[in-house]
Amino acid sequence: MSEKAENIILEQLRLIREELRDMHKRFDQMDARFDDIETELHGHKMMIFGLSNVIGHIDKRVEALEARIGG
Repeated sequence: MSEKAENIILEQLRLIREELRDMHKRFDQMDARFDDIETELHGHKMMIFGLSNVIGHIDKRVEALEARIGG
């Protein structure tokens, strides 16, 4: 193979490696973002669970008051 053809092939391989490195960086960034989203979602779940407990307690108190006043 001629030196010119070899250089063209090597240049194309170099470009492919650069693109792969960029893709790996993007995947790492996406992984980090997914971790952030997962953490945020867990926080929302905990908040909703806490609110449902508060609503449950309020409901029991209202039922107790209704029973006292005959409602």
